[in-house]
Amino acid sequence: MSWVTIDKDLCTGCGICVQRCLRCFTDRDGEILSHADVETCNICGHCVSLCPTGAITHSLMDMGNFMDVNEDIRLDPDEFLQLVRRRRSHRSYKDRKIPRKDLDKLLEMCRYIPTGSNLQTVEIKVVTNPEKIRAISDACVDYFMETIRAVETQAADFASQGKELPEDLVRMKEFANRYKMMGLAREMGLDPILHKASALMVFHSAPSPSTPKDDCVIAAQTAVLGAMTMGLGTCYIGLLLFAAAASPAVKAELDLPAGNKPHSALVLGYPKLKFMRTIDRKPQKVQWVE
Repeated sequence: MSWVTIDKDLCTGCGICVQRCLRCFTDRDGEILSHADVETCNICGHCVSLCPTGAITHSLMDMGNFMDVNEDIRLDPDEFLQLVRRRRSHRSYKDRKIPRKDLDKLLEMCRYIPTGSNLQTVEIKVVTNPEKIRAISDACVDYFMETIRAVETQAADFASQGKELPEDLVRMKEFANRYKMMGLAREMGLDPILHKASALMVFHSAPSPSTPKDDCVIAAQTAVLGAMTMGLGTCYIGLLLFAAAASPAVKAELDLPAGNKPHSALVLGYPKLKFMRTIDRKPQKVQWVE
């Protein structure tokens, strides 16, 4: 039995659904037939969205959540470019909670992103408890301090033997030199990982045969741009992902569902600093094939 039904009274036989999806629709002498099932349909909803007369119903989707497209909405491309250019990584935040309704709105924005094969495996953990945010940050700092000490010990052993450092150890030593002040920053009351932000969003996914990392990154960047419309600043926290991949303590603090892997992480809050100008960037490298 097809997951899709076609109201014969409303269908005009235009064939748009067939044009969009030959897997699920067939035009048999002007009569449109549907054969959408687990073998053919990935529940993308395009057939419902494209039908000009509203003749198509999908039994596995919330038909009340298909809204008419507002043709009056116009987004100026130059204004959007300005929005993109105004995005900054904020690491200083006001001690102010983000209203739950605003966080819910960001999550709703992430709900409608594209995902590989339409699998929609992105899950989001939102942490607003200050003590939990500090615990996650402390676990990360502890991991990095242990790692840095181990790297410095290894480097010292090679040096004492007059041996040249292996390339991977050279890279790790550069990392250690860059982040060795984390412990001191924490002792000074700073948060060198999550920056005492009002909220942390961790984008994670169960193993997927498609593109779980890409999907999570798309969701995170959607939240970043959406947050700007609410007066919120954000910062990607790659160090959290780095630590979560290796530290059992960090994994325990994140407490994600078994088997799920974090692919992107953001902190959010009301920025203390106001940037007065956009930032220069290197020219985009582009290859044209015309």
